[in-house]
Amino acid sequence: MSLGPLPGGRPVEARLWRELNQALIARAIAELSFEEGLKPEAPDHRNGLWTLRLAEDVSYRFKAKRRIWGNLAVEPASLFRQEGALAAPVDDVARFMIDARAVLEIEPDTLAIYIKELSSTLLSDARVAAISATIGEDALIALPDHLLQQYLDGHPKAPAAKGRIGWGLADAEAYAPEFQAELRPFWVAAARDACRLSHDPAIAEEDLLSASLDPAERRRIEDACAEACRQIGMDRAGYLLLPIHPWQWDHMIAPQFANEIAAGRLLPLGLFGDGYLPQQSLRTLANARSPQALHLKLSLTILNTSAWRGVPGKYMAIGPRFSAWLAEKAAADPALAPAIVLREPAGAFYPHPLYEQIEDVPYQFREMLGVIWRESIETHLKPGQSAMMLGALTKPTSAGRPIVSALIARSGLSHEAWLERLFDAVAVPLYHFLCCYGVGFIAHGQNVTLVLDGFTPVGVALKDLQGDADLVDRDFPEAEDLGAEIKAVLLRRPAAHLQQHLQTGHFASVLRFLSDALEAHDGFPEIRFYAALARSLRRYQGAHPDMSERFALFDLFTAKVPRICINRVRLAIGYGDANRRPAPSLGTDLDNPLHLAERASAEPAGNLVGAQP
Repeated sequence: MSLGPLPGGRPVEARLWRELNQALIARAIAELSFEEGLKPEAPDHRNGLWTLRLAEDVSYRFKAKRRIWGNLAVEPASLFRQEGALAAPVDDVARFMIDARAVLEIEPDTLAIYIKELSSTLLSDARVAAISATIGEDALIALPDHLLQQYLDGHPKAPAAKGRIGWGLADAEAYAPEFQAELRPFWVAAARDACRLSHDPAIAEEDLLSASLDPAERRRIEDACAEACRQIGMDRAGYLLLPIHPWQWDHMIAPQFANEIAAGRLLPLGLFGDGYLPQQSLRTLANARSPQALHLKLSLTILNTSAWRGVPGKYMAIGPRFSAWLAEKAAADPALAPAIVLREPAGAFYPHPLYEQIEDVPYQFREMLGVIWRESIETHLKPGQSAMMLGALTKPTSAGRPIVSALIARSGLSHEAWLERLFDAVAVPLYHFLCCYGVGFIAHGQNVTLVLDGFTPVGVALKDLQGDADLVDRDFPEAEDLGAEIKAVLLRRPAAHLQQHLQTGHFASVLRFLSDALEAHDGFPEIRFYAALARSLRRYQGAHPDMSERFALFDLFTAKVPRICINRVRLAIGYGDANRRPAPSLGTDLDNPLHLAERASAEPAGNLVGAQP
């Protein structure tokens, strides 16, 4: 039996569709309970059975285990829906959300659009499951990062991780990473006096074009540009060549910038140059012919994981200098030896001449036409090294275990030893950037790349520096050489807020799922996971006694940490246009796993393994 066409023309098998719905319901229950929107009850903790009461006579029953962050690890296959006296296995995430609507206080229009996002996510999950079934474990973990991303599942903390509002089936097949299709950018010639271009002095415009266009294509696009200029009597020197995502050209630029096109300030040229592979963020593209070439980050006005995926213009002027400053610190500071900053050597932005004049206009109308050129991690890898997006570590292989388990098994190291190398390579540099330079990265699983030597962590690459990096709201002497114009543009946040970039953006949003995967598959206790993290951080602190005041300012070992909620915000505010990206809300405080781990480590060894909250 099938349930209609799977993207790509193949049928969705009923069993797979049911399993995907169950997995998505399990994730929704887990994350919405973690954010305190749902309140499952466990009348008998001994057998791990939980009950979630929703509508008057509707409840969901399932098996789950409480993890160290207080979240539930729900067994998808155990889920049953009970209505009155009738009980049946669950198989429909939309039905679940309708059941949960009253408890979650979701407005009807918000509920309908959220279900639309979940449906899109399910279709993506089906495609990922289909291609994942065709690749063995050895081949999967050997893939370069830009290809491995085609097999990944999205942000685990967001049930609607691949909502992609604005795309249909054909768009997903053409532009989503899991469909493994190459796309070619649509190029325009943009009037220089209307465009904001910023680039590192060490890179020329010719270098930017060479990253996408071989000599033959370079000649072809120049001929097209010269002809377009000739037809309107304009000088070619007055124009800058810009790549645009082909979907963005069709759906946003052609209609919304029609006045600029008619006036000859934007000259459409067509599809040129190398094919590119979309990455997990959708708007970031890796060169398929030359993986070492600069990546393109292009505006894409679709709503995905709660935000429109445009390119803000406000960071464009400072992007190259800020990324260069970060890279210079990483290269000169021994504490940052494992860190690689993927520079953004150039950026260009074309503001819409009318939308820019509307006060408090929804932000997607101010981010429609922009491009950032970013270094590829491939240019930084040494012989024997490989890289993978940090979020890939929880991806199940065909052998049924997460990639992290496969790497540990192949490394020959114990879990503790491997994890301490991971934390030394990733968490410690992030913490040092925060404590020493006052720079806080929102280091979620898609903008942090792990560098491996063989199967062992040795480094981290940081990216998405325009918008996902903020400064502390005080002046640190170590950052006094950061230009005043850069400081004026970047957000300045209180220390407690920047600390949450690390504690929530990385620990609770990445490590929470990693520790869960290792406990679920390998039986490795989470308390030992966070004890290893605590040892790495304390070792770093011990090596820098002169920074004790900063460690007190950014204290990662407090008994409680804030609970940040992202899914409930979307369900509360709905999908109306806003002039800024939605801000998360706060729940009750969480027990800090680092504090729990250190407390457990101080107890007799026999009490360590079972020390869970």
